[in-house]
Amino acid sequence: MVSFMFYQEKRDGFARIGELEGIKTPTMVDYLKKDLDFIKKINFGKAPYAAKFVIELDKSLLPDGEIKILTGLSSLSPRELVRVFDEVRGKNPLYAVASATPKNVSLLIYLGADMVDNILAISKAYNGIFFADEFEIPVAEAKGLCSCKYCDELNFENVAKHNSEVLRKEVEKCRKLIEKEELRNYVESKVKIDPELTATLRISDFESEKSLFSRFKKSKCYFSSLESPYRFEVQNFLEKVVECYEGKTKTLLILPCTAKKPYFISKTHRLIREAVKVRVNEIIVSSPLVVPREFELIYPACNYDTPVTGYWSEEEIESVSYWLRRLVEKGKFERVVAHVEGGYRKVVERALRDYEVHFTAEDGLLSERSLKNLNSKLEDEEYNFFDYILPQISKYQFGIPFTAKTKGKYPELEFFRRDRVARIDTIYGMLDVYGEFAKELIAKKQYLVIIDNFIPKGTIFAAGIIEADEKIRPNDTVVFCSDEVYGVGIALMSGKEMVENDKGAAVKVKRVEKFKV
Repeated sequence: MVSFMFYQEKRDGFARIGELEGIKTPTMVDYLKKDLDFIKKINFGKAPYAAKFVIELDKSLLPDGEIKILTGLSSLSPRELVRVFDEVRGKNPLYAVASATPKNVSLLIYLGADMVDNILAISKAYNGIFFADEFEIPVAEAKGLCSCKYCDELNFENVAKHNSEVLRKEVEKCRKLIEKEELRNYVESKVKIDPELTATLRISDFESEKSLFSRFKKSKCYFSSLESPYRFEVQNFLEKVVECYEGKTKTLLILPCTAKKPYFISKTHRLIREAVKVRVNEIIVSSPLVVPREFELIYPACNYDTPVTGYWSEEEIESVSYWLRRLVEKGKFERVVAHVEGGYRKVVERALRDYEVHFTAEDGLLSERSLKNLNSKLEDEEYNFFDYILPQISKYQFGIPFTAKTKGKYPELEFFRRDRVARIDTIYGMLDVYGEFAKELIAKKQYLVIIDNFIPKGTIFAAGIIEADEKIRPNDTVVFCSDEVYGVGIALMSGKEMVENDKGAAVKVKRVEKFKV
C-alpha cells in the first residue's frame, strides 16, 4: 500500500487546510496535465462508492487506502451525500472524484472534501457546456462572457481549459475562506442556486455530528438566509447560554439589539443607560440570537450582522420567542419590563403571553416619554453586571464559574485576583486565561492537553500529544502541560483528532511557564 503524508493545518468546521505530498489542500486535481504520477499511486477501487447504496457490495471492490476515495457522488440524494461524508470523514484526506462544479464545490469542501478534480469540467466542455462562474450555458452563447486566455477561440480544448480554470479558482477561494473562517457564510449564499444543494446543507445541519466545529471564531457571522439559525455556532450558543444562565435580580429588562456590537457600547444602549439607572438583569433580543447582557462578549453575539428591515417572518418570531421564553424561565424573574417596539414587541408578546409584561417604549426607544416610562418601571436593585461577566463566561466556556475582580474599559476587560487570571479575547469572542485560572483548569482536567516532556515553541504537533480532553474544539482556549511546564494555547483541531492523528498542527502556543517546585 502506498503511504501518503498528510498534515492538517487548520479547521473550519468539516473543511480544513492541509498539506498532502507538498500540495496545499483543498485542491483541484488537474487531469489536463500530463504529469499525473501522484494520482496513479491512488487506489480507486473497482466500483463507485455510491453503489453501496443500491446493492450489497463486496468491500474488496471499494477503494482502500490512506486517501479516501468517493466516487459516484452525483448519483446520490442529498441525505445519502451527507451520510457518505459522515461515514468516511476522519484523519485521512477525502477525494471527491468526478463530482465538482463551480456551483457545488464549496459545499463539497464544506462537507469535508480535501481533493476534487476537473473531470466534470472537461466532460461538460466536450459536451458543449461553458462555465460562467456557477452557471452553465451552451458554448454557442458564451462568446464575450470571459476574457481569459483560453476564450479567444471557443473550441473543445479551450473550453475544457476555461472550465477547469473557473473550478480551480473556486477551490482556491474556498481555501482562502477556510483560512479566514468564513466558508459557512459563502456556502449559504451558494446553495441558494440549487434546491438539492440547499437540502444537503440543511440535512447536514440537523443530522451531522458537530464535534469538529468551533464555538469561537474570528470571522463575522452573517445571518442572511433561512439556514443561518441552524448553523452550529448559533445553536450551540443558545443551548449553552440557557444551560449556564443565572438570573440575579427580581426584575428583567428586555432590550432590542443594535447594529453595533457589543450592544453595551452602541449609541442606543448608551443613551438608555445615561437616562435610566439600569441595575437589573438584561436580555437583548435579536434574530436569530437572544443574548443576556453577561454573554454579549461571546461569539457569535459579539460579531454578527443580520438584515434589518422592520419585518419579522413568522419563523423568526417563533424561533426567537422560544429561546427568550427558555431564558426568562431559567432566570426565575418576578417582573418583566420590555423596552421594545415593532417586531421585537411581537417576539416578547409571543414568548411571554402568560406573563405580566410592562411595555415602556412609545414614539421610539429614546423619546422622552419612553425613557420616563422605563424609569418608572425599573426598581432600584443592587446589581452590576460587570461583577458577573467572568463567572458566567467561564462557566459557558470551561464549565467552571471562576470569580475575580473586573478591570479595564469595555469590552477590553481583564480579570484579577492577585495577578491577572483572564482577559476577554475580543478577536475570537472568548476568554484567554493566565496563571491561577490555567492551573485550576489543569487541576480539574478541563480543556487540558497532556504533552510529552519537551518545551513547546510556536506550535504543538499531534505527534507530541499524549492525552487531550475530548470536549476540545478547534479555536478553544486550552491549557497544556508536561511534568515540567504548563501553558496556554489555541486548539487547531479537536481533542479527539489530537489523540488519533499522528501528524498535523494541534495547538498554537501562546505562552509557556515552568511549574514552580
